[in-house]
Amino acid sequence: MDEISQTGALLLALFALYLSIQLFITALLKRYPLPSIRQTGSAMQVLIPFRNEADVLGGLIESLKHQSMPLDLVFADDSSIDESRRVIISALGEQGVILAVPDSIHERYPGKHAVLAYAEKFMKTDVFFIADADMRFPPKWAQSLYTALEGDARLGAVCAPSLPLEKDLWQAFQRIEWASILYLIMALQRFGEVPTAIGNSMAVRRKAWAEVGGWEALSPTLVEDYEFLRALERAGWRLQWVFHPNTLGATRAEPSFYRWVQQRLRWRAAARRLSLMPIAYWSFQSILPWTLIGLQSWTGWIGALSLWITAEALPLWRFRHLVAANRILRYLPLLLIYRFIQGPWLLWLRFADRPIEWRNRYYPSK
Repeated sequence: MDEISQTGALLLALFALYLSIQLFITALLKRYPLPSIRQTGSAMQVLIPFRNEADVLGGLIESLKHQSMPLDLVFADDSSIDESRRVIISALGEQGVILAVPDSIHERYPGKHAVLAYAEKFMKTDVFFIADADMRFPPKWAQSLYTALEGDARLGAVCAPSLPLEKDLWQAFQRIEWASILYLIMALQRFGEVPTAIGNSMAVRRKAWAEVGGWEALSPTLVEDYEFLRALERAGWRLQWVFHPNTLGATRAEPSFYRWVQQRLRWRAAARRLSLMPIAYWSFQSILPWTLIGLQSWTGWIGALSLWITAEALPLWRFRHLVAANRILRYLPLLLIYRFIQGPWLLWLRFADRPIEWRNRYYPSK
């Protein structure tokens, strides 16, 4: 068996340190403790922004029609030119409300922020939901978010995790990449830090929404969910992620590399304001794979690789169990390959200066 040099021993210690960090994160992961599911006799509203999404609206509507609590669906049409309206009318008849979002609202707010700022005034129930058109939800999604919100008077809103559906390797990569981000959010939440929110699966307490002035009161932004989270916190409210099998949604993966990059360019406005803890974690995670090059023996290389694979798999395995998500660990090789380019990619993302596209509208980089 080859001997391991001092350098090799030091590098192996780095992989052992990463495994220790991942074990600690894995121990932090915990399913959201939902109280007894609450029943409500009145229907709560769901606000669904859409723009040219006829291909996915049918799946969303079917999942919302089979919820365990009554819902009133309010669609906000952001100048669609496809068959989206026809899909809604065909599925719901007169039961679905379709609002026409005026183009003029985009002169003040960018992207989805404009749609929410216009349509939120039509939300009248004490609790209302926000759902993206490409989402699909389990039957107890709405009732579980409602229960979590009503079970804690300090909560102004809750949101839920989702994973992209996968039909090829590109979409499979996005599924495991999202899972690796979500388990970090779950761990940070145990420390009382909610790094961001997600607006594709959210329940909002109307009283909290009124106190912050809704999305209309926010400064124009492409990350309206993150800014809404910070507005809630400034007003003394909290937002929580509800990690539970009842709430895990399915979403559409970005169909191309270009669209994926555009999605990340929008999200970076929130990522730039992360605390030191996740930044240090991602930095170490990005550098570590390249240290494999410094191992001069097969013994050291195999040992480091074993530690690395185990470290990456453990929190994903735990996350998969806690939210009842399938088809994650099988894509671990894709995540390992991504770790080699993660560092340069995050640096490029941090400093790239290029227009951001959202639904065929373009906005300057900030």
